[in-house]
Amino acid sequence: MRNVETDQVFPPEKRRQSEDILFKKDIPWQINLYSDTVHGFAVRCDLSKPREKFAKEQAFYQAIAWFDEFVRRP
Repeated sequence: MRNVETDQVFPPEKRRQSEDILFKKDIPWQINLYSDTVHGFAVRCDLSKPREKFAKEQAFYQAIAWFDEFVRRP
């Protein structure tokens, strides 16, 4: 299984470059990594695999919490 440590779409070097860019911006941002998942896991994971199911669910909850905190209008 290809996972975040060996992601060919968004490898660690690209992630670090993205973080460097984001650090320079005055905007809220967050990056979460889930082990034992492939790129795009949140939309095409195997729900019969407990770790993939957990990561998908947590990514969903994390995204909702982030948008509620930083995007939702009062």
